[in-house]
Amino acid sequence: IKKNGIYIAIGITVCGLIGIPLLIWFTSVIFIGIGALLLLLFACGTLGLILWKYVKEDLDISYNHYAMYSFAGFGMCLLNLILFLNYTIRINSYSETYRISRRGTYNQIILSGKEDYRALERNLDTYLKESGTGGSAFAAKNITITFDTGLFGFDMIRNCKFD
Repeated sequence: IKKNGIYIAIGITVCGLIGIPLLIWFTSVIFIGIGALLLLLFACGTLGLILWKYVKEDLDISYNHYAMYSFAGFGMCLLNLILFLNYTIRINSYSETYRISRRGTYNQIILSGKEDYRALERNLDTYLKESGTGGSAFAAKNITITFDTGLFGFDMIRNCKFD
């Protein structure tokens, strides 16, 4: 199996790199910030590095190459698996109302408040484009969003209602 170990590592790395478009799609439907996403990817890659002592006998690659495999392959695949499970297994639902401050340059909704709503605004824009309900928001002052919380605690937009 030592000869084939390099092919397994290359295969998983290629799958991890192919998983980048999937990761981009998940970030458009799951409410997760870029910082949290990078931290999660780092944690998944570090877990792959910890596994080195268990798989080094089966892989015919150096530690430097394994580190690249750990983050680009194993880490990316594990991250996509976590986001997939979060997307498919929903454990909670709740609603919140936000004030709409204005429409953005590309007609997206800009929310007002003390917090930074960029990830929510990005996901809201994607949801409104896919559902075709963005036109009813022009006269609205508030938006009530129903969220579903997934298995790992990341939220997704289930429904929107304009007031």
